[in-house]
Amino acid sequence: MKLSIHGAIPLLLVTGLAQAAPVHQHGRAEAAVAVDDATLTLTFRAPLMDILGVERAPESEAERHHFQEQLDRVVAPRPAEAAGCALQEEKVTDLAALFPEGEGHHHADDHDHDHDHEHDHAHHQDLEATWTYQCDHIGELDAVTWPFLSDFPSLTTEVILLLPGGQGVQTLNPGDTRLPLE
Repeated sequence: MKLSIHGAIPLLLVTGLAQAAPVHQHGRAEAAVAVDDATLTLTFRAPLMDILGVERAPESEAERHHFQEQLDRVVAPRPAEAAGCALQEEKVTDLAALFPEGEGHHHADDHDHDHDHEHDHAHHQDLEATWTYQCDHIGELDAVTWPFLSDFPSLTTEVILLLPGGQGVQTLNPGDTRLPLE
């Protein structure tokens, strides 16, 4: 009997990511590569600080636009071309989910407030993304390129591997974008 992990992939990825690195450590991203039959699932999670430079709601339309531009840099990874993978589904945390309209920090003009203290309104948030591919030649998958990692050179990315040949962990150092699966 062949055991399929397809239904368990999200749970395994979340469990694996939670164990891969401390939760929300600035400068450290977590990713996973899971193969189940012809399905390739890639996940990525990084502290918002490393993507946006801050972990707070935008305070102006210009800042909201800048934040969205930064989020838009997180594009689908590229599996090795020989594997013949086609992107089926993409889910990337968007700005509206992170900061619903009206949740920015604003002060009324008549509000008397001591601005010499540190605001503690921010809370830790992560960007999360999942990409699902169907591959014609999954046996030819020997690498995945994460092109957006070059845009965020402060990140070290720990990657959990759930492959037909076994499980493992690899690290992409800052500036590395190609993850060999050999």
